[in-house]
Amino acid sequence: MRTPPRLATGVLQRLGHPDDAFIGDLAEAFRAGRSRTWYWRQVLSSVALIFIHDAAQAPVRTLGAATTGWLTALTLFLVLGDATRDVLSQWLFGWNWLDAVATQLWWPLPIVAVLVSYIGFALSGCAVATIHRRHAGSALIAYTVSVPLVLAISAAAVDVLTRRHGHVSGPHALFYTVSVALPDQWRSGLLLAPAVTLVAGLFACPRRSAFEHLRPEI
Repeated sequence: MRTPPRLATGVLQRLGHPDDAFIGDLAEAFRAGRSRTWYWRQVLSSVALIFIHDAAQAPVRTLGAATTGWLTALTLFLVLGDATRDVLSQWLFGWNWLDAVATQLWWPLPIVAVLVSYIGFALSGCAVATIHRRHAGSALIAYTVSVPLVLAISAAAVDVLTRRHGHVSGPHALFYTVSVALPDQWRSGLLLAPAVTLVAGLFACPRRSAFEHLRPEI
C-alpha cells in the first residue's frame, strides 16, 4: 500500500488546522494513484488558504507574529551576536578580533557573520512558533513572509547610503540582520533566510489534532 509523503503530512499538521477527513481524503487519493507532486500541491494550497483566512480574520495577530520574530532576532543579534561571532570564529578559523586588527586579516568575518545571521533567524522562527503556539502555523508563515521583504528593503537602503556616503555605520545587530542580503553574499539571504526561518520554526510548531483549533480560547 502506498504511503503518502510523511513530510508533506507533517507540514500540513504543523502549519494548518487540518481536518482528519481532509487528510484521509488526500491519503486515499494518493493510494488511488495520485502523484507526490499532486499531494504536495494540495498540502501547500491548504496551508496557504488557511494562512490567508487567519490573516484576514486577525490582522493584528498576524502583524504581532511578524513583530515578535523581528524583535527576537534583533534582541539575539544585539545581546549574543558578537559573542557568538567570537566563539565561532575562534573555533572554526582560530581567528579573533584583536589579531585581525594587528594583521588586517578580515576574511573570516563575513563568513562567521553569515552563520550568526542564520542562527538568529532560525531561533527567531522557533520563538514565533513557541510564543504564538495556538496559531503557530499562521504566525510562523507571517514572520517568514516578512523576512525577505524586510531584508530587501534593508539591503536597498544600505546600497543607497553606501553610494551616497561611501560607507554605512550602525549597531552590529543591524549588520547581522541584513548581512545575508548584501551583494557580497549574492543576495542569497533573500531566499535562504526565510527558508531557514521556516524549517527551524516547523520543529517548534505543535502537531495539531483535527479539532484542536475549535476549542474555545482560555
